[in-house]
Amino acid sequence: MKWKYPREVHDFIREWCKHLRDADLARECNERFGTEFTKESMRAFRGNHGYRNGMGHGRSKEEYMKANYPEGLYEYVRDNSWGVPSKEMADMVNERFGTHFTPSGLKQFRQRHGIKSGLTGWFREGREPGNKGKRMEEYASPEAIARSAKTRFKPGHHPVNELQVGDIRQTRDGYLLRKKSMEGSQWERWEVLHRAVWEEHNGPIPEGMMVTFLDGDKTNCSIENLVLITKRENQMLLKRGYRTGDPELTKAGIAAIRLEIRAKDREKERAEK
Repeated sequence: MKWKYPREVHDFIREWCKHLRDADLARECNERFGTEFTKESMRAFRGNHGYRNGMGHGRSKEEYMKANYPEGLYEYVRDNSWGVPSKEMADMVNERFGTHFTPSGLKQFRQRHGIKSGLTGWFREGREPGNKGKRMEEYASPEAIARSAKTRFKPGHHPVNELQVGDIRQTRDGYLLRKKSMEGSQWERWEVLHRAVWEEHNGPIPEGMMVTFLDGDKTNCSIENLVLITKRENQMLLKRGYRTGDPELTKAGIAAIRLEIRAKDREKERAEK
């Protein structure tokens, strides 16, 4: 390991950091070795090399709490935290002990001392929102209602960037969707493009069949690149490794798969007879 400072600097800091504060340690080190440590850079140096200064060590938790917080505060927070949010807990503690905890300060206090509230901040399954079934006037002030009016969606509102009928977008899986309607549910508004192209040329896709791409490109939805196969054929294409980027090789693979399936089906029929 290559060090920026000589070995004797490390030895000095490792030995004396247990007895001196960072500002004093930096000054002593600079005078002795000609370094240019500041209080902050000495703290960072110690942290990087694992040299602990030991300041505050040796005090029990009770001694630490007594020196920094009103008597009984820790026990009060420990015994009353379960199920209580940080804001409510901070208000309770401040009222009882005359402290000035903020919600974030109280949250950090509980984290430092391993005190659990049992709250995750998530809505659990089955939990209903507090404003469910209520009119806005029942849970919001008139001022808040007035402020929200500027950004509130109006009936029949459509976002300015909303895609129009005929527009195409791509899914995370790489398939293309084409918008066919401005109203309705997602699948009433959108259609899978390669399936729609096939049906435009050949009619409805039969049950148990699927449309796939001869060149493997999910964005190439031209009718020449599409082929109708069964789900069984699709599985065997993947298993045999016959699906390629070359349309002609894929066609040959499909033909070979169909021959194999036909041969297996005939052999099964003979065995049953």
